[in-house]
Order: sequence, then C-alpha cells, then structure tokens
Amino acid sequence: MSALIETLSLLHPIHRSVSPATRRSMRRLIGPGLLVAVGYVDPGNWATDIAAGSSYGYTLLGSVLLASLLGLLFQTMAARLGMATGEDLAELTCRLLPRPLALSAWLASELAIVATALAELVGGAIALRLLFGLPLQVGMIVAALGTLAIMALSQRRQRAHEFVVSALLAIVSLTFVYLLIKARPVGGDVLQGLASSARVFGNHGMLTVALGIVGATVMPHNLFLHSGLIAERSKDLPAHERPMALRVVETDTRVSLLLATLVNAAMLMVAAASLSHIGMPVNNLDDAYHAIALTLGAGAAAIFAVALYAAGQSSAITGVLAGCILSRGFRGRESRTWLRGIATRLAGVCIGFVLLAARPGIGADTLLVLSQCVLGIALPFALLPMLMLAGKRDLMGQYGFGRGFMALAAAGTALVIVLDGYLLITAFG
Repeated sequence: MSALIETLSLLHPIHRSVSPATRRSMRRLIGPGLLVAVGYVDPGNWATDIAAGSSYGYTLLGSVLLASLLGLLFQTMAARLGMATGEDLAELTCRLLPRPLALSAWLASELAIVATALAELVGGAIALRLLFGLPLQVGMIVAALGTLAIMALSQRRQRAHEFVVSALLAIVSLTFVYLLIKARPVGGDVLQGLASSARVFGNHGMLTVALGIVGATVMPHNLFLHSGLIAERSKDLPAHERPMALRVVETDTRVSLLLATLVNAAMLMVAAASLSHIGMPVNNLDDAYHAIALTLGAGAAAIFAVALYAAGQSSAITGVLAGCILSRGFRGRESRTWLRGIATRLAGVCIGFVLLAARPGIGADTLLVLSQCVLGIALPFALLPMLMLAGKRDLMGQYGFGRGFMALAAAGTALVIVLDGYLLITAFG
C-alpha cells in the first residue's frame, strides 16, 4: 500500500524526477493516514453499520459516505495544520488559544481516549466470547493484555506500530471482502438504497441509526494523532520539498480513508444482503454473529469474530499513540508508550467492570453505545480549536485553506455538533 501511495503522490510531472534522498523523506510521510483509518472501523462502527444494514437494508449507505466525507475533511485539516506549523494540534491549542478552552480540549480528549479504550476492550471481549465462550469481564482482561503484548513487541519503532496496524486492518478488510463475496449483494438494490437516502428524514429509527453512523466516525483523538505524526515527520524538511510533502500527506490521507470507507460500506452491505431478510432480529454483534453463521456458514461467522478482535486491537494501538501526543502537547512532557497503554487499558477495564456491576443486566452493545455518546460529547472540543487555528492566516502561511474550504469545514463542524447533540438527547432523554 505504501508503494501505491508513493506512486499516486508523485504522478505530477514536476515530481517525477526526484532524488533518492527526497524519495526517502517522502516515504517517512506515508503511514499516518493508515493509523487514522483504523479508527473508522473500530467496534463502535461495526455496531452501527451492522444495525443499519440489518434493519434498513442499503438505505443508510449514503450516511456511511457522508460520515466518511466529513472524516476526510477534518483529517485533511489536521494533517495540513501539522505540516504548516511543525506543531501538533495539542501544542498549538495550549500555546495559542485561551487557557479555559485549552484545558477543556485536553480533558475532553483524554475522556474520549478512555471511552475509546472501553469500546475496544468490549469489542475484543465480544469476539473472545463468540470464539471461546469467555465471560465478558474475562474477555476484557485478555483483550487488554493482548494490546499490551502487541505494544511491547513494537514499542521501539513507530514504523513497527504501523506494520502491526496495517496487518490488523488487512485482516478486517479481507474479512469483509470474503463476506461480501459470500453475501452476493444485488447491484440494483444497492443503487436503489443510495437513491432513497432521503427517506432517513421521515423515519425516526432510521434517522437515529444514521446519526449514530455520522457521530461515531470522526474520532476526536484522531485529529491530535494525525497532526502530531505529520508535524514530527515533516519539521526537518527543506522548504523546496514541502509542496511535494503536502501532496504525499494528502494522498496518504485520501487513500487510507478510502479504504476505511470501503470497509464500512462493506459492513453495511454484508448486513443488508445476508441479515435483513432472515426473519430474526439482529440487535447486536452477538446476533450478527449467529445470523452470519445461519446464512453464510460457521466458518464465515468465525472469521467475522476474528476480524472484530483485530479491529479492536488496531484501534487500541492508535489510541495509545494519540494519548502520548496529548501528554506532550498539553502537559509538555513525553509519555512512555507502555505506561500510556497500561493506564488506558486499566481505566477502560475498571470503568467497564463498574458499569457491569452497577447494572448487571447491561449488555455489551450498550457499553459500546455509551462510549460513542462520550465521543460525541468530546468531539466539538477538538473540532472548534482546530477550526480556529486553521483559520489563522499568519499561522498557516502558504498552506492556508481557501474561504470555500473553511466555510465547508465550519458547516461540517456545526453539523457534527447538531448530530451529536441529537444523539445525546435521544440517548438520555
């Protein structure tokens, strides 16, 4: 995939004749997009995409595409902010914006990382329960230990993290290619679903699921992660290489998020093709597993569970990396990756155990929904500072965005805030 991104980035005639040293510099900028993309296929997205496809067929496929376009818009802004300034979003927020806003952004983002850790642990625990019959609490502990083991094996090199995440994302992607082939969706039905996307506004249940898809896709900590990775890798680039570097970064972002979009769309299409007409309710990931076993076979169901575990682990790694960037930017001190991993896993396990003990009847998928609500609360605290910083001409220099892009970003931010507010009202109202 790195070779594909490099080829696409250097297709422009002025970039075809570049030195080997420049190519090496450009290769260092390939990979952050992939780390960000795994946040788009985490267990929370699984729950919403499968609910959408199994309940409403292909009608909400347009919502998946809208969520992905919003994600591309915001991740492009985060990456260019890091490229233009040589600082990550956390550092810039702490240095240039009012202290109350910076403090709220930091606390909300830390809360989002813990909520994401909870979702990843619950998703991994569900997968282990489906595969081996482990109780949910035991599965959460095993999933946490699995994350720490992966981090320990790859902690010395950031490229090792990218390799592990790429491998896990490949498992998820190939799984849904396989399931899509098995499910055999009808092309005409897919197009009809896309054409009828406007029906979502006339159906309360459909609208709620659609808002869940959009609200759960853009992860607040991904914005800090992306800006930090790009700032770190581009800060020593000479001025004449920076236009090419920006092209590489934006190509990396587009290709990676396109892959994530296709996986999300495949999740919904598999659910729509194989789970929407079987005569049994599919209300959660357990139901989806059993329905896939019924319609596509036990082997397909087992592959589904393995991919769910891989999705949780890949997102867990990027959450830890994002936490390290938050510590460096807001607290001014480096945070060891392994220590961050232990802290977030421990917090996620403790919160999960407390919720399960306080409400014994609570389901695993309810915990996933709760984690997405927390992300919805935290998201504006990352989007608003980024929008304010990206609009500063003196800060962005020649890499500033045009008025059209900024207007689109402002509209997207307002839309996300409204959607997240609606989700919270329906969840707790």
